[in-house]
Amino acid sequence: MTTTLTDLEARLAAPGGAALRDTLSARAARMEASLRLQMADGLPRKDFQTWQAVAAAAAAAQAILASWPVNDTPPADPQAPPSPL
Repeated sequence: MTTTLTDLEARLAAPGGAALRDTLSARAARMEASLRLQMADGLPRKDFQTWQAVAAAAAAAQAILASWPVNDTPPADPQAPPSPL
């Protein structure tokens, strides 16, 4: 018996889960890239650790989403875009 712990797990397991995973992974990749660019441009020393941690969290989210089992069945309405969180 599998227990779903979060709404996200349920949505990834539902039809259209693969499209949702791809959407969320792309969003996390854009976030990480943006943060790293801003870090490279220079931040106040007091902010660097926080920004670095958030960029690492975005990278971790991508890794978790990439390894998460999803439902590759298309949603009932293929024209409907996946609803990101």
